[in-house]
Amino acid sequence: MNQRSYWEREEWFKPADLIIVGAGIVGASAALFYKEIYPDHEVVIVERGSSPMGASTRNAGFSCIGSISEHLADIELTDIDTVLKRIKRRWNGLQLLKNTMGEEAIGYEHTGGYEVFYEDELFWKCKSEIDSLNKRMEEIVGEKEVYSETIYEGVPAILNRLDGSINSGKLMRSLHQKISELGVRTLWNSEVDSVEEGSVLLKTGDKLKANKIALTVNGFISGLSNVNVFPARGYVFVTQPIDGLKWKGTFNYNEGYVYFRNIDNRLLLGGGRNVAKEEETTSEFGVNAVIKEYLISFANEKLHLPKGWKIDLEWSGIMGMTPDKEPIIKEVKPGVWTGVGLSGMGIAIGMEVARELVTFALMQK
Repeated sequence: MNQRSYWEREEWFKPADLIIVGAGIVGASAALFYKEIYPDHEVVIVERGSSPMGASTRNAGFSCIGSISEHLADIELTDIDTVLKRIKRRWNGLQLLKNTMGEEAIGYEHTGGYEVFYEDELFWKCKSEIDSLNKRMEEIVGEKEVYSETIYEGVPAILNRLDGSINSGKLMRSLHQKISELGVRTLWNSEVDSVEEGSVLLKTGDKLKANKIALTVNGFISGLSNVNVFPARGYVFVTQPIDGLKWKGTFNYNEGYVYFRNIDNRLLLGGGRNVAKEEETTSEFGVNAVIKEYLISFANEKLHLPKGWKIDLEWSGIMGMTPDKEPIIKEVKPGVWTGVGLSGMGIAIGMEVARELVTFALMQK
């Protein structure tokens, strides 16, 4: 155990009103909303990495509410009412994100989102649902003609005019700057060993005490609490600059399992988890060779990238999935709450989940 000095004990490790485990979008947003309500309370965030590690800075930066093929697949698993509520949560979450942070602070671009189709059967199935889904969208989010049929680079597509993109790194830097100015302390490189009522034990042996604790570690929650969230690793790569890269905007394919966008004439391409789901149900960072090869083939055969293109950067992120894709906000021990299970839609619902966590859980006596 580290022997802490008097100064460390009194200033860095003194008891807090609230400790948040996880510095990603949910954890940092929860700190923001909590401090706005209780400006004099001591709030500490504990994060295992030197930056938010799970998925908040390791995603593709899509600001989206979902494609038609994803919605149809979800309806088969649950029902239309559940899916519509989920869409509304995503819409509300994105509005909350933009209104809270400002579009410039998150690098927002209103690009529209295209679902591309390389199989006729799925295209016709989704196309037949455009009118019906547009009526539903007008009812739940107040926007008309959200989805429309189009062609992009010769490929049949359905445009979602509400979608856009963000700079995920800029979002998280801006959010942490915001909460730092409110007096929130973040302990970086501080991995949590266990959590009990009123205390958080770090791997270093340090014990932090708090009146309330929020667990917002999403894909890593199984190491701290027994809730029905399983990890899902997502792979992403970015190419070196490609002259004349034609794809502009945000794109997805096959129920959103594959997604890509243009970043400064570089192609960002990710996903493919559907070709190796069992292997990707892991909280370990890494690159799955099967998925990497699948995405490279997709880039060559479907997107027709010019010969000689190269990968510049590749990485993985860890998402937290629930069986019904609904987040889990609940008390797991006295005074210990979770806000996890964002199911791959952290940008869209992260702040909304954080607001619900604060409003319905952390404000309780």
